[in-house]
Amino acid sequence: MARPMPAPGRPRCTRAARAAGLALACAMSARPASSAVLRDNLYDVKAVDGREAWAVGNFGAIYHTADAGKTWQPRDSGTKTPLFGVDFAGRNDGWVVGKSALILHTKDAGATWTRQTSPIGSQKPLFKVRALDARTAWAVGDWGAVTVTHDGGENWEDRSLTDDVVLYDVSFPDAQHGFVAGEYGTLLATDDGGATWTKRPVGTEKTLFGVSFSTPRQGWVVGIDGLVLRTRDGGGTWEVQRGSVAAGSIEELGFLEALKNPGLYGVQVAGRYGVVTGDTGMVLTSTDGGETWVRHELPGKQQLVWLRAVSLGDGPEGFVVGGNGFTARIEQDRVVLPAAVETR
Repeated sequence: MARPMPAPGRPRCTRAARAAGLALACAMSARPASSAVLRDNLYDVKAVDGREAWAVGNFGAIYHTADAGKTWQPRDSGTKTPLFGVDFAGRNDGWVVGKSALILHTKDAGATWTRQTSPIGSQKPLFKVRALDARTAWAVGDWGAVTVTHDGGENWEDRSLTDDVVLYDVSFPDAQHGFVAGEYGTLLATDDGGATWTKRPVGTEKTLFGVSFSTPRQGWVVGIDGLVLRTRDGGGTWEVQRGSVAAGSIEELGFLEALKNPGLYGVQVAGRYGVVTGDTGMVLTSTDGGETWVRHELPGKQQLVWLRAVSLGDGPEGFVVGGNGFTARIEQDRVVLPAAVETR
């Protein structure tokens, strides 16, 4: 029997997930095609620079902003399939991945999107894609799915694991060094451009949803129970910056304590600036290269929204996206809240 697809960036809805304060994120929203609902969940974002970005989400949604997030314009993806990951190499060449191992590609700055042939079985959703350049991209997903192209997507190679593990994120600080994060504390690393991958111990079996390496040696992973870990030696050793590596039930932690440490889904550190996003409107920012993190309290109902992804542009500006069409702009250590994305 095929297992149910886990929602991107969220654990399967077990007591462990609820203990982490993730009850609000366990149910993936759905609506019929004829519904008049105006806002859709957004699962990933890519900042091309400080003003331009792409976001993807439910029902084949692709959005583009060129005015620092003041307005977002829908683009035709040609599908109603949920889209979970997006990345660009420069302004023209980009990829989107989603449910049923879907891969879409553009080479005209998002004006048109074409489907590429995936070597991954259609029962495996792809959750993240990383474009190293116009020819090389990696994508990861459920059931240990890993795939790569070296020719702009004309051909994709299946590099999937034999382990039955969900892989949620992938980071390449350069062409040779890459890192993949997933459930059960999984962290994979390569130093030969993906020819071989080895497991790196992180000291926990908690699910890791996000990974970001600013250099081949310095990186961060984030995950369940508000966990933030940092390495200074390429994943050989890890230090806890936030949360705990020890497992705990909601009975042990208490519900209010669990809510203080909601699941964290997205992370990026670039230069002096870093951002972490997560459940219950969680935003952490850093202005010292990820040495320390400051929590930002979002106003009102925004505190109930799960924030799935963050992407920083060339400088300290970037974008955050999440549930119910949530979008926000990052300006250094400030979180600027424009209107939610509206579909037409």
